[in-house]
Amino acid sequence: MKLYLRIFILLFYTVNSYSQSRIIDSLKIELNKEEKDSLKAKILYDLSYEYLYQSIDTMILFSKNLEKLAIRMNSDKYKSLANKSLGDAFLYSNMYDSANTHFKKALHFDIRANKSSVYSSMGILYKRQGKYEEALTIYLKGLKEDEVNGNDYGRYIKLANIGNLYMELKDYKNSIVYSKKALELAQSTKNESMLSSMGTLLNNIGGNYSFLNEYDTAIHYLHESLNVNMENNNKRELARTYTTLGSVYSSINQDRKSLEYLKMALKFREELGDKIELVETKIALGFTYGKTNQINKSNYYFDEALTMAMEIENMDLISQTYLAISDYYSLVNKYEKALLNYRLFIKFKDSILKINNFKNIQELQTKYETEKKDNEIASQKLQLQEKENDILKKKNQYNMALGGGGFLLLGSLGLWLFYRQRQKIKNNEILALESQQEVVKLEALIDGEEKERNRLAQDLHDGINGDLAVIKYKISSIEPDNFSKKEKVFYDEAISMLDNAVEQVRRISHNLAPPSLHNFDLIEAIQQFCSKQNASNPLNISFQYFGNRLILKKENETAIYRIIQELINNIIKHANATEALVQLNNHGNKLIITVEDNGQGFDTNSSENGIGLQNIKSRVNFLKANLDINSNTKGTTFCIEIDLKKNKL
Repeated sequence: MKLYLRIFILLFYTVNSYSQSRIIDSLKIELNKEEKDSLKAKILYDLSYEYLYQSIDTMILFSKNLEKLAIRMNSDKYKSLANKSLGDAFLYSNMYDSANTHFKKALHFDIRANKSSVYSSMGILYKRQGKYEEALTIYLKGLKEDEVNGNDYGRYIKLANIGNLYMELKDYKNSIVYSKKALELAQSTKNESMLSSMGTLLNNIGGNYSFLNEYDTAIHYLHESLNVNMENNNKRELARTYTTLGSVYSSINQDRKSLEYLKMALKFREELGDKIELVETKIALGFTYGKTNQINKSNYYFDEALTMAMEIENMDLISQTYLAISDYYSLVNKYEKALLNYRLFIKFKDSILKINNFKNIQELQTKYETEKKDNEIASQKLQLQEKENDILKKKNQYNMALGGGGFLLLGSLGLWLFYRQRQKIKNNEILALESQQEVVKLEALIDGEEKERNRLAQDLHDGINGDLAVIKYKISSIEPDNFSKKEKVFYDEAISMLDNAVEQVRRISHNLAPPSLHNFDLIEAIQQFCSKQNASNPLNISFQYFGNRLILKKENETAIYRIIQELINNIIKHANATEALVQLNNHGNKLIITVEDNGQGFDTNSSENGIGLQNIKSRVNFLKANLDINSNTKGTTFCIEIDLKKNKL
């Protein structure tokens, strides 16, 4: 049973300073009133922090606005804070590469006041990636700096995180020692931020006691954790504590209570969307339902956990899922299935070790081969230099003999080559001028179209939408008390129709000039577009992005966004498809855009193809890209290849 508990006690430590929604509303009001940039920057950072456990998308929005303001102010302090905030947002969205990039940017500005919190977040990042040594190193580095600077809050964070790391390394007694040190520091300093995160510490302490089989003590600390987290409305930590309580009650065979707490944890975690945490709760549900002989539910949650763990390619979670399944089968005396799943657990555990060992061996081998090649190259260079000296002597003698006779021939040849090269340059200049004129036409056409879109969107938003709002206000101001029953029905229908009209105008305005294209980068804008289409259409759109960070000029981002927007709209209108894929692959100097569906296809050679396809081809030409269309009765694939270096995007 202890193995079962070890899987499900959550091992993440986060510092939370939760505020009620009224605090967020208050900050927004202050932001709208404030004119001084430095105070605006502080409010934006506070808002991004408040949204960390409420809405990651909103947190990213405020963090990016802070970054733009910091660049305009040329403030290293707020550049660092903006990148720290973005790093946290990507960390809890499981986008670890992006998180690491922003954390390193935050440290680059060398703002002492921000370093401590960046070290804490980087420790959490390394731990979630299974890099425990790096996590402990960064925590200790941060703890040393906090002690020198007298930063009690920073010390508190590091002590708690080190306690949490020891918990993951199964050193439960040391974990309790460090967690209680952090708890005592919070209680002695009366720091509000420390006190508000005590729920996490209490949860960790309770989890440690459960691993030591001191279940009564564990339950005591976990219920204290629940009280603190409910008081702070901390959904993430409530979910953690519910999961831990579910695991503890399962360990002492109080399975009914266990399922009650695990279901509450699942509800919060589905709302928060952290896949790692969802996997852990689903494993716990699978195990407990299995214990209560609810086989179908047990299999369902185990399958869900495995699928999600494989989706996020977390080898450790995959292996721990198989271990939980093995423990369950052992519990119900199905030893053959238990052994099969235990072998799968060992297989994935070995894979993790092999990957790490292979990386270490490969690094050593590379160093050895590099050193060996350097020595060989140095020796070869020396030999080549000696041979080149001999060849140069003979060549000089030969050249002197031929020089006189070849002078006239070279002169004639030179004149001919000069004339030919001059003609070639003129031809190239003509071609370049024609090409440039074509590009200018396309740029003017596309720029004009975008300006017209923006103008129409602005007119709809400021004009028609404003008028509709005034009409609604005036109609709403009419007292319906003296109306007949039929007149009241007409009155309510009129208000409802006005609401629908406002929503339609807003949607058309956003389609013409999507705000996400201005507020976020291209990848985030496309992702939001696909999500909105998924929410409003039966078509299921999958979005994938692979490769390096994409940096483009705004007009090129707009062209790519419009191409994808047009393709998805065509699929929805004409393809009768149920599935679609939007994929961007950025490697080297190539950007490959693929949009495909499982619809009915179309005749690519037909002269009846509409203006939408012509618009797509115009934008592809503007990007100097190659377009390949493959369509049949099983679906259609558009593949666009853009040479980033050639186009200097």
